[in-house]
Amino acid sequence: MIKRFYISCERKRPTETLNSTGRPIKTYTSTNICGYMSNSGWRLIKTADKETTETIYKFFCDDFDLESTDLIEYNGELYELLGEPKNTANRNHHIKVMCKKIKNIKS
Repeated sequence: MIKRFYISCERKRPTETLNSTGRPIKTYTSTNICGYMSNSGWRLIKTADKETTETIYKFFCDDFDLESTDLIEYNGELYELLGEPKNTANRNHHIKVMCKKIKNIKS
């Protein structure tokens, strides 16, 4: 079973609060979860008329509250979800979601 590979990680859920001047700022609420990240391959993306590749990862966990707007902190790295989490086994013991590594996010 995949759960034996799970490690402790964090789900970071974005929320908007107002700063002292009344402007909305994005903050993140952290929740400890357990999961497993594996390299899934890459995809071609185009930015400013230049093509580059981006590594894609599969993330498995038993947190059925995971939302597409959440971030995952796994081994000190931040990952953004690329779609809706899916109950792929349809046995309600884990979910899978594709994600990509991101940087420079204040969490």
